[in-house]
Amino acid sequence: MRVTGISQKWSCALAISLLAAGAQISLYAQQTAKLSRMVLAVVNRPTLPVKDDDDPLVKLKKERFNAALNEAKARFELYDRGLTRVPDLIEVGERLFSAEVDLYDKPEDRTQVLQRQLDVYADAEANLEKLVKQGLATQADLERLRYNKTSVEIDLFKAKNQNTKQ
Repeated sequence: MRVTGISQKWSCALAISLLAAGAQISLYAQQTAKLSRMVLAVVNRPTLPVKDDDDPLVKLKKERFNAALNEAKARFELYDRGLTRVPDLIEVGERLFSAEVDLYDKPEDRTQVLQRQLDVYADAEANLEKLVKQGLATQADLERLRYNKTSVEIDLFKAKNQNTKQ
């Protein structure tokens, strides 16, 4: 009889632990914040068509961009469901933006893309600052985003200088 009593106690403790963990996940899912329209517009755009007559390198670049875009869509869906966190979104955004810039060879095209990316980062930064104040994101997340934003600013500065030298 004693073995059964101990077994029941462990089962009860396990059930309580699982319920508590489920409640924490549920609370976390409820705390996900809405993302800015500009960020959502980036994620919701269509993939690039890969054409048979594309140069092999262009095909590979488009495939990489499409993979990053599809990953971003999947990660943002997970975020909406409360199953992933802000750092994952920042990382996938970094890959997506890097793949997008690499699609263009002309400095003036790269400059336009980088400027658009900088605008998205500025919008995301303002939104993330609000989330940090609300306790829905961390200061570390914000600093990572700021690092990426500054990196884009550096790349934009370099691209603009290439434009003026030509």
